[in-house]
Order: sequence, then structure tokens, then C-alpha cells
Amino acid sequence: MADAANASVCRTLHKLTNKLHVFKSRVEFVVLAFKHGLVEDITTYALWDRYEGLGERQFDACFEMGDSQDVIAELIKTARAEGFIDSIQQWCGEQSFARWCGYADRQGRLF
Repeated sequence: MADAANASVCRTLHKLTNKLHVFKSRVEFVVLAFKHGLVEDITTYALWDRYEGLGERQFDACFEMGDSQDVIAELIKTARAEGFIDSIQQWCGEQSFARWCGYADRQGRLF
């Protein structure tokens, strides 16, 4: 786990695992995970012993409800506004990051 200060964030993420059928909850989950540098801890099950039910499966579920482009677009827009976009870029790699940013940029043109 990144540090003890993330305990509150981990508790929030853990509570969200029961609400991942709700779009807003999926967005909040991925935003918190990236913003607080917890994606690797979640996807490698490093948090599982303390927060059972908080692992890769729950992270993946955020992108598997048929609206992944919308979830990603909200994540990118929030990350740009709140200054943690580098965390996403580092996790995605250049090609995927460009595609993810395209989802957010395309949505902006629709409105």
C-alpha cells in the first residue's frame, strides 16, 4: 500500500465495490485509484488481505459494463482538471493513452 494516508481512500474504494453496477461509482472508483496511486496495489491484490473484495476483478469491472469509453472519458477529464493525468499516461503507455484521451476529446466535441 502506498502509505497509511491512503487508508481512508481504500475504505472508500472497498465500499464502492458493491456499487460498481452504477456508472458514477465506477468513475469514482477509477478516479480514486489513479489519483491516489493505488492502481498497481489494486490490480496485484496487494490490498486484498486488508480489504477483501478490492482487487483486479473490481478494477476491471469498471470497464466492462458496456460504457467503458464513457468511464474513461470521465476519468481523463477529471485527471486533467485535478492534475493526475501523468499517472494514467504512465499506466497506459503511449498508444493506449492517446486512445483514452481521444474518448474524452471526442465527448467534448459532442456537446
